[in-house]
Amino acid sequence: MDTEISLKNKMEVTLNEFGHNSNKILSIIDSQILKGNSNIIQFSNNLIKNIKSQFSIFEIKELIKKNFEKKQIYFIRHAEAEHNVLENLYYDNPKLCDVYDSKLTEEGKIQTKETLKKLIKSKINFDLVFISPLTRTIQTFILLKDYFKDTKTKIIITDMVKELVSYCNKNKGMKLTDLKIFLKQNNLDFDINYITKEFWWFDDGKDKENEYEGDNFPLRLQLFILWVCFRKENNILIISHSHVHSQIQGKGIYNADFKQLDNEYLFKFCKRLFDN
Repeated sequence: MDTEISLKNKMEVTLNEFGHNSNKILSIIDSQILKGNSNIIQFSNNLIKNIKSQFSIFEIKELIKKNFEKKQIYFIRHAEAEHNVLENLYYDNPKLCDVYDSKLTEEGKIQTKETLKKLIKSKINFDLVFISPLTRTIQTFILLKDYFKDTKTKIIITDMVKELVSYCNKNKGMKLTDLKIFLKQNNLDFDINYITKEFWWFDDGKDKENEYEGDNFPLRLQLFILWVCFRKENNILIISHSHVHSQIQGKGIYNADFKQLDNEYLFKFCKRLFDN
């Protein structure tokens, strides 16, 4: 009997310690994101250095692994948008650069009706939804928002899940002031505090030396998945883009498709931050 009580006490201590350490790392990540930084490498170096100063590599990876065991993470790619139609004609279509912040097509709006049916069938009670700040992802959510009516689902818009930043205008979005107006016009009460203060993801008319992300793109997404891992919410939905899904799952996804993500793949993708 005493042995059982002792084991139970040890388990409670371990669980309490796990929760405390996870919350500590979440606090570090949150504060770093809220500070905002246009240089993703500097952002990553500061964050990883801070976490490593308080935990061993072994402890960090174990915390990541255990947190993923509790998560159910889902993904919806935005419905068909204007640039997708041009890409279907041929991938390097020069007209792609004429499409600014690509919007949903009529076909895309129809596609979301099937997505909504899949959501209804799933009966998943999402705790949290992350949305890319590009118009096509927000429009996709708007067409699905009836599913979230009368729920307490938290909605966060963050540029950490926007599409690969490229020279083409299709992946450049609204300025924060315009985004706020757009959300208000559509009666959307979203948390926009996690949009970085240096708006490297929209075109402000100035030349940006880092306008094309290149190798920084997977790094941004590794940091995002790390953040997701340590969030307290367990049922999480990401509304984002094809290149994002390809990075975090190793394969593509069709417009308006709804998939559950493979946590083992997410764990391996995320832990690379601490492999060096």
